Amino acid sequence: MKILLIIFIVLFVILLVLVVFSVGLLRFVTLPKNRVPVDKAPEIEKSKDLWGPYDSYEKVEMNFTMDDGYLIHGTYIPSGDDNKFVIITHGYTYNRLGGVKYLNIFHELGYNAYIYDIRHHGDNADCYCSMGYKESRDIVNIARLLREKFGREISIGLHGESLGAASSILALGLDECFEFCVADCPFTDLSVLLEDLGWSWFHIPKPLSHLASIASQIVHGYRLDRIRPIDSFKKNTTTAVCFIHGADDKFILPKHSKAGYEACQQYKEIHLISGAGHAESYLYARQEYHNIVSKFLEAIY
Repeated sequence: MKILLIIFIVLFVILLVLVVFSVGLLRFVTLPKNRVPVDKAPEIEKSKDLWGPYDSYEKVEMNFTMDDGYLIHGTYIPSGDDNKFVIITHGYTYNRLGGVKYLNIFHELGYNAYIYDIRHHGDNADCYCSMGYKESRDIVNIARLLREKFGREISIGLHGESLGAASSILALGLDECFEFCVADCPFTDLSVLLEDLGWSWFHIPKPLSHLASIASQIVHGYRLDRIRPIDSFKKNTTTAVCFIHGADDKFILPKHSKAGYEACQQYKEIHLISGAGHAESYLYARQEYHNIVSKFLEAIY
């Protein structure tokens, strides 16, 4: 009897440890620390000479309410062409102003741009970051709301960085209404990313990283390991995609963009930027980045 009791206690302790670990890992992923406030971003961007002529642009604060009632804060920057639009989505822990360096390229090319804060970031209310699950749906909703505001006939493309790039690719699988997608350092399979980061950062055995997915299913109603942007290319075979990735990215490895490029069935390009780490491609190769985007857009129109 004592042996059974000891076994029960040991199993209970193991289960309790796994539950605490799972919830802790989920919170670590979906409730990021050190988020950059919107009012701090200009100083950061200007210190790297990434701000450009943004201060001279006409800007309109434009917030949208999502289907679940969540308010997204954003800024609309009109340019020369009434028909061409791009939605620019920033990365994990940053805010909409991280998209200014990319916006400058599109503005020069005549695109009206919408930059915004993803959930749990920037000026938005605290909630949690769903790692692309809700963010991709927000992109589709933003596109719909832009069409309602500016006309059904407008052409909308996407640009995203890191989580923003992964969310943009996920959006392609939800709606084929987008003309193009420039995906800068995306992950194409969240489970692979969590496995890699769990091992490289904390030496967590790869199978244990999936515990966060189980916790996510219980807490939020969806599994993190089923967030696979790469699967969008099975559903969307029309939207042109340009992958850009730092060749020395140690956070989201270039293998993600390579896998996405191989899976993509439509017009596609891939560019690996030598010397660039995570989300550093523009920083390391500004003119090359500008040329990549402009030539990509020329090729698809």
